[in-house]
Amino acid sequence: MRKAPPDFRNRKRAEGQESVLDAIDRRILDRLQRDSTISNQELAEQVGLSPPACLKRVRALRSAGVITRTVAILSPEVLGYPMLTVARVKLELPNEAANHAFEARMAELPRVVQCMTVAGDFDYILLIRSRDVGHYQDFARRVLKLAPGIRSYTSEIVLQVHKATTEVPIDPT
Repeated sequence: MRKAPPDFRNRKRAEGQESVLDAIDRRILDRLQRDSTISNQELAEQVGLSPPACLKRVRALRSAGVITRTVAILSPEVLGYPMLTVARVKLELPNEAANHAFEARMAELPRVVQCMTVAGDFDYILLIRSRDVGHYQDFARRVLKLAPGIRSYTSEIVLQVHKATTEVPIDPT
């Protein structure tokens, strides 16, 4: 019978000690989130493990859900979607059914690159990609203005992004 992978999620080894992610796990995660195309051989060399031991750790991190996906990050500008808009949405009656319906609808729309539930004056913040202002206006008219359940929304066009990363801080042990 196969041994279950370790559960890395916010667990402590013992009272007052560091989480179950050790220094090598953290180095592996740091390198993989910067470049997931790195070969296992090169990764092993960089973190000071043999290739089989490194591969075993990476597989355990995947199995435990620490590594959730491996993706290619594409250039929205090159692909024809240079405009980024932040939309803040307030629902008419924010309840479980309305929230679920709104979230399901946003999940269906490829131009909505992020949909976040927030606390405060609005219920959701959306990040939306568009070709230009007219393209966004069409989206806002069709999706945000006419969609049932939306009380109001505001939009801000992002003029320049000064920092955008997918990297999660990895605290040293």
